[in-house]
Amino acid sequence: MIAFKPGYRCEADCWSLDGEKITASEKLEAIKKTLEFEGPILVDHRFLRGARGPDTLVFDDYEDFVAYLSEHARSGDLITIWSLWPFMRDNAPLAQGKCPAEDGTVPKGGAY
Repeated sequence: MIAFKPGYRCEADCWSLDGEKITASEKLEAIKKTLEFEGPILVDHRFLRGARGPDTLVFDDYEDFVAYLSEHARSGDLITIWSLWPFMRDNAPLAQGKCPAEDGTVPKGGAY
């Protein structure tokens, strides 16, 4: 399980237990399989109310990806992932979800 650092929680973001979470088992499994069978992933990390631009990174190792999230992501951040090799701008993301807080909630809204 990936644990995220606490983030800034604004009531206007409507935190809830419902919502897309990057830590959903089916998403993490899809990421692992893609890294194993297709190659690198492209990661777009957007910071909830972080007053900064997104980070765009490429990973070819699942453990390195998890370590990055554990060290740099905060609750509420938005992580979007594509398989790099077949990537085209119009393709749907491989996985997308918000980083849940310790209590499992994620914001319905947010300034990304």
